Amino acid sequence: MILKLAGDVIGDKGFIGPDYIITPVRKPQDRDLSMCEQDYNNQISSLRAPVERAVANLKTWRILFTDYRRLLKTFLSSFRAAIGLYFLTEAFA
Repeated sequence: MILKLAGDVIGDKGFIGPDYIITPVRKPQDRDLSMCEQDYNNQISSLRAPVERAVANLKTWRILFTDYRRLLKTFLSSFRAAIGLYFLTEAFA
């Protein structure tokens, strides 16, 4: 429900599900992908790549592997601050 309300959502080739999630074209067993389909897949991949890199980068942060040791009501603001600092450093890198 949340993804449907979000608008355009991009998945990978392995995702099989609702039609409101944009996925690359899978290669049929009987033929190769056409150039148009390959171009479409490249466009989808180019949109997904920065998000995949950002998620991978966040997963390497040691702070995300430990338990949150502050009051739970402060979690959202702390997480937003960490994300803001990450994108601030990316902007000046």
